[in-house]
Amino acid sequence: MPAAQNTSPDRGPASAALWQTWAGEAVALLPERALWWPREHTLFVADVHLGKAASFRAQGVPVPTGTTQDNLERLSALLRQYPARRLVVLGDWLHAASGRTAAVLAAWRQWRQRHAALAHVLVRGNHDAHAGAPPADLGLQTVAEPWHLGPFACCHHPQTLPGRFVLAGHVHPVCRLRGPGRDVLRLPCFAQHADGALLPAFGAFTGGHLIMPPASGALYPIGGGRVWRLDAGYPLPAPPG
Repeated sequence: MPAAQNTSPDRGPASAALWQTWAGEAVALLPERALWWPREHTLFVADVHLGKAASFRAQGVPVPTGTTQDNLERLSALLRQYPARRLVVLGDWLHAASGRTAAVLAAWRQWRQRHAALAHVLVRGNHDAHAGAPPADLGLQTVAEPWHLGPFACCHHPQTLPGRFVLAGHVHPVCRLRGPGRDVLRLPCFAQHADGALLPAFGAFTGGHLIMPPASGALYPIGGGRVWRLDAGYPLPAPPG
């Protein structure tokens, strides 16, 4: 498997992105919590969790409205910025059946109409399985993991597949950075190891799982509108307990 390398080519608008070579392909790690593969005009995101707030409200939990619209608007902003022909969601596009409200489906339908020419592929995640099949008119192609695309295996759950670089979600990775004094930041991150990478959760209403740098890879925290690389061995605060 080709090792990840730093690259800094001029490939469009991704000035705040961090360019890497994964599986022999130049990809941009975007501060918007997405991955851009320019050769195939493909955007990858993971763990959008549309309708999560609505499902909480259906259970009587008072959480704010507007997260579905925010998620879709952020996706639209990426699609305006990058000439994507394909959007691949690495699992958990929807959160739960109880979150498939009329308002959530209407917002999704309006978004799809604005991006009708876009190929929209969902690698089914655990939440998608419980949320049920999407309406056919929304043009969402659902596939099982692993879904092979060039040298990549698109998955929801992290796994190792010989001869493939696995792109996965599910974990919602975050890392902690220690600053001067006792300042500690908790930041969403990409996580790359020898055989693949984890993408941060794209959804606005998602938690995070604290991870440490892999022994043979790096973390890429997102902060200050940019993506940064932390190689294995960087002194991070230890997880509590």
